[in-house]
Amino acid sequence: MPTAEDLVALLRARGKKVTSQRVLIYRALLSDRSHPTAEQIHSRLKEQLPGLSLTTVYSALNDLVQAGEARRFDAGDGSVHFDPEMRPHAELVCVKCGRIDDAPFDRSPRRTPSEVAGYKVLRRTELLHGVCPACQTAAAETEAVPVSAG
Repeated sequence: MPTAEDLVALLRARGKKVTSQRVLIYRALLSDRSHPTAEQIHSRLKEQLPGLSLTTVYSALNDLVQAGEARRFDAGDGSVHFDPEMRPHAELVCVKCGRIDDAPFDRSPRRTPSEVAGYKVLRRTELLHGVCPACQTAAAETEAVPVSAG
């Protein structure tokens, strides 16, 4: 995964203006493995950068997406999430708490529908919904609590 400085150099080479606010936005995305939304990044940075607008956050993140250094996706919660991990992987989304984790793809060879239809695959994404380990543990503990009959 690139560093914030790598992203700055890449975007400047493409003619993008890179401000100190944008550098902090890039760093916030790279350091947050939770697949944040623009709103979450804005909320985390607004105390440090009181003049930071949500529009600036979206613009900076969209520049990364257009440069191929991040991707945006809907995890099924109605929000757009951003992920700087560009190696092939699946997103695991907990249906109980909303946590999102990365999981590597199964490396076994299989034909994709695009190969059957004659497409050239540029990117493969998968969104898997399930229950995370923490929610499974919490559910098991809740089930183990005896209910008083009173």
